[in-house]
Amino acid sequence: MNKNLNKKKTRALLVLLVMALLTPGCGVVNSLRAKNSLNDGVREFNKGKYQVAEEKFLHALELDPDLTNAQLFYARALNAQFDQHLTEDLGKKTISAYDDIIRKNQDKSEVVDQALAFKANIYSQMTRIFPERAGDYRALQRETLEKRATLSTANEKTKADVYYTLGVGYWQESYDLNASYVSHNRTIPPDVLEKMKPLTQKAHEYLQKAISVDPNYANAWFYEKLVYIEEMKLYPSKQNELKAKALEMQDKYMVMQKAQQHQAAAEAAAAAPAK
Repeated sequence: MNKNLNKKKTRALLVLLVMALLTPGCGVVNSLRAKNSLNDGVREFNKGKYQVAEEKFLHALELDPDLTNAQLFYARALNAQFDQHLTEDLGKKTISAYDDIIRKNQDKSEVVDQALAFKANIYSQMTRIFPERAGDYRALQRETLEKRATLSTANEKTKADVYYTLGVGYWQESYDLNASYVSHNRTIPPDVLEKMKPLTQKAHEYLQKAISVDPNYANAWFYEKLVYIEEMKLYPSKQNELKAKALEMQDKYMVMQKAQQHQAAAEAAAAAPAK
């Protein structure tokens, strides 16, 4: 009698254990299922099937919301679809996915930095795609880039790259304001010149920040030259002074370019197999 009772109890416990393992809320099983769905999604992503991949990654997150790789791949799948279709809704949905990553991974600085970088790039694309809202998206891009540079774990390269990108962006905005006038040999209107002034100032500010972090940042010197050329349009009475500064920046750029080319050649020679 006792033996039969013990067998029944054992069977009942086994049934309960199996049911527990199969229950959707079971952490261990859900974690395994989430990783399987993540792997399936990566395979689809690599095939270029981004919408299918998105669904796989979303399923992984439903099973395990804290699976960081699934969060990243979900955002990247949305990002890839945005790159294909360039719709504002997809752009906003992608940004929301990156915001979710940032919010959930405050203790993982590399993940946060990666999400901020991708998010800033989305804003940059939306600036070009939706010119009627370019100002708003440009401001959000700059705000996002600044956050990258001010992360406590941001290294010198990241800071220099961020400041360079910001500086180039301000130069580009100034250049775009007057390019059509210059190309058609027309006088730049006074109101356009006024808009250009703070932009060139900001361009100098951020390019100099990049240079202060990395004095050998060749492209930052090159764009400093271009900013001085912009200022030649603003201050005709200072043409000679500004032209001299532009040439100085060009000379520094060329010196660094040659040094980098020599270094690359030396590294390639050192890495080449001995004959």
